[in-house]
Amino acid sequence: MPDLIVIGAGLSGLALARAAAERGADVVVLEARTRIGGRVLSHHTEAGAYDLGPAWVWPAIQPRIAQAVQAAGLALTEQAEAGGFVYQDQAGRTQRLPHGLAQESPSMRITGGIAALVEAVAASLAPGVVRLEYAVRRIALIETGVAVTADTRSGPVTLHAARAALALPPRLIGGIEIVPALPPSVGAALAAVPGWMAGQAKALALYDRPLWRKAGLSGSAFSQAGPLGELHDASLPGAAEAALFGFFSWPPALRAARRAALPELVVRQLGMLFGAEAGRPREVIIQDWATDPFTATEADQANGNAHPDYRPIALPAPWGERIALAGAEMAPEFGGYLEGALAAAEAAEIP
Repeated sequence: MPDLIVIGAGLSGLALARAAAERGADVVVLEARTRIGGRVLSHHTEAGAYDLGPAWVWPAIQPRIAQAVQAAGLALTEQAEAGGFVYQDQAGRTQRLPHGLAQESPSMRITGGIAALVEAVAASLAPGVVRLEYAVRRIALIETGVAVTADTRSGPVTLHAARAALALPPRLIGGIEIVPALPPSVGAALAAVPGWMAGQAKALALYDRPLWRKAGLSGSAFSQAGPLGELHDASLPGAAEAALFGFFSWPPALRAARRAALPELVVRQLGMLFGAEAGRPREVIIQDWATDPFTATEADQANGNAHPDYRPIALPAPWGERIALAGAEMAPEFGGYLEGALAAAEAAEIP
């Protein structure tokens, strides 16, 4: 019988599993998706990997991420911001400014994408520890610990362990039957926590070259017209191609209503912001996290773009004695961020 079952193979779940395994615990990680990473997702081309989930880290103020990147032997590059900045008003009129917004702590990108860090953590686990396509449906407290039931391709499977850790967005916990049921006040508290990125979407546009730089632009822009509200250069260092990425400012409901037209609307906006040539990307990729059932719930459709003020939630006894909450939203600091994912894993470590 395992000592610990971790539910969720994102950065937090994998980091928690690694820490427990390093202390000699027998660990199993169950992941509903067909891949590891959770909200960390890359689009791959021959040139490398582009982040469709979180893209930046701030190692100067995030010690856990700094240590994890160093331990994995990964390189960091500063977000390209040199050059002019474009502002678009609500009417779609654009204004080119000579400089962007200076950051006190620069945004850094991991060479190989954030997924390279997740893969490095996963690689430290023994083969067979991570089990994909295990969608957990039930957790029961039993005399010896917990019984975790998951749907798999082969049918329902029940695993027993001394403890379980939920490395999931809090609202997704409501989709798992917990026996005995959590007190209504605890369930309501978890349901009230927005999943970070759950209501958001990103667009990635690929080009043969960074044509905006020739025009003296950084690739950064803010727009009040949409569909993208904030854009940046996503080009990979030394790559024989270039890219822009943007965060959608439109809410999930509007994106859903105009789903088929989104690529065309994104392309049109890129042309307005950076010139006609920018309106002819080689490819446009859209990742809408609000449509991902393993990230978002119906309640997340109303999420705004502001970063919530996350606070840890502790399960009362007897649940808290056998079930830990380890999602990034439960972090004691940097809630929702990658640093928060590591902080949550650290806080949920099983003695």
